Amino acid sequence: MTILGCGAAAPTPSFLTTSQLVNIHNNLILIDCGEGTQLTLRKNKAKFQRIKSILISHMHADHTMGLPGLIASMNLLGRKSDLDIYGPEELEQMVRKVWHLTGTHIEFEVHFYVTCINAPSIIIDESSYTVKSFPTKHRIPTCGFVISEKKDAYKLKPNIRKRYRLNHLEIRKLKRGEDIEKDGELQVNSKFCNPPDSERSYAFVSDTSYSQKVVNEVANCTLLYHEATFEKRDDKIAKKTLHSTSEDAARVAKEANVGSLLIGHFSNRYRDLSTLLNETKEVFKNSELSQEGKTYSLN
Repeated sequence: MTILGCGAAAPTPSFLTTSQLVNIHNNLILIDCGEGTQLTLRKNKAKFQRIKSILISHMHADHTMGLPGLIASMNLLGRKSDLDIYGPEELEQMVRKVWHLTGTHIEFEVHFYVTCINAPSIIIDESSYTVKSFPTKHRIPTCGFVISEKKDAYKLKPNIRKRYRLNHLEIRKLKRGEDIEKDGELQVNSKFCNPPDSERSYAFVSDTSYSQKVVNEVANCTLLYHEATFEKRDDKIAKKTLHSTSEDAARVAKEANVGSLLIGHFSNRYRDLSTLLNETKEVFKNSELSQEGKTYSLN
């Protein structure tokens, strides 16, 4: 996952607005598309014509304003493959209105899908991964996302099939993680198979105030990105705007038992982010500040 922008409200010389690029099994997924996203994609040498899906969390400008232009540039550069976009109900109308008013003609198929704002929902279901959307707690309808690997089958050890003359039924059982009966004896799965790789998952949560529902939806994720727009001392502003403080983000990470926490969506009022990080680490030690242009690998 590469951070393309991690600032709040408006782009500044310090931070661009929200956008991230996720590569899962060589499938590229863009999450949010703030102003200037296509420039940061270029600066990071991302092959954005390979973007398969775009996820938009909500309609606020700092999460959407780069989208019409990005798609227009894809068209200018000769894209032919379809593009799937998942987001609020109003998103398609906004994007197509911009294209209409600017005389922009898109020559490839763009499919818009409306995300459910009332309940968690699987919006993408591929052979090796899924994407789930879920509602957060913000001023307008907003979704977070969890991108998860599907569980692999157990893997037969080298040459094990021939050595034990395994038949198709036995192999199917073994790949499901089951023991088998062989030569009148129960044989444990570990004799024949290596366990599957552990499934990794990435959760994106921005924008929101603290929410127990969010905790439930991101439980046990490998990596959680959670907005931490404000320091603790500005918690009244956070509550008023339905955003999170550093402490709120850390609390979600701790209660959800995630592997690690990445905070972002920083308010432009802070020039030094060390307080945000220190406050977060007081509650959840395995925390880190988002850095634009940095790629985070999930192991």
